[in-house]
Amino acid sequence: MGVAPSSDQGRNQPVGAWAWLLPVAYAVHVVEEAFGGRGFTQWMAAGGGLHLSITEFIALNSVGISILCLVAWAARESTAWRWLLVGGATILFVNGICHVAVCVATQGYVPGMWTGLVLYMPLGAVLLFVMRRLVPPRLFWLGVACGFIIHGTVIWMVLRMPGFELERARMITLASLRI
Repeated sequence: MGVAPSSDQGRNQPVGAWAWLLPVAYAVHVVEEAFGGRGFTQWMAAGGGLHLSITEFIALNSVGISILCLVAWAARESTAWRWLLVGGATILFVNGICHVAVCVATQGYVPGMWTGLVLYMPLGAVLLFVMRRLVPPRLFWLGVACGFIIHGTVIWMVLRMPGFELERARMITLASLRI
């Protein structure tokens, strides 16, 4: 066994090109959400909530992809911005869990579940594991907290949309599976 590394060892190592996996994974996930099953926009509309066209959905998520591109770039350019990558990895991981949980709750497929399960959860976990070594503890946990807050805010907004009911979305999902 070697000597245990100091807590600062590795913090000055560069963030690799793997940081670009964050916006790429998001783009792949958006494609599944847009075109998987009846599409996430249709699933949300069926639940009585958000009514977005596919064009609006793609445009909205293009902003998210652009932000994650900035995060990947900033994290690679400066150690000061690495905590943002931690936040992004947290959002991926939590979103993957949420997609699977909603599928269990509605007893059916919700667009985004497959990429949430096989891409978001593993990639988010690996990125968090790697970033733990590259970011000081306080900034790491700040990034995790920000990721939870951002994702929680989005979920809260979706669930608070006028007319949205998870039970109605569940019934519509089950009915569409029987067609």
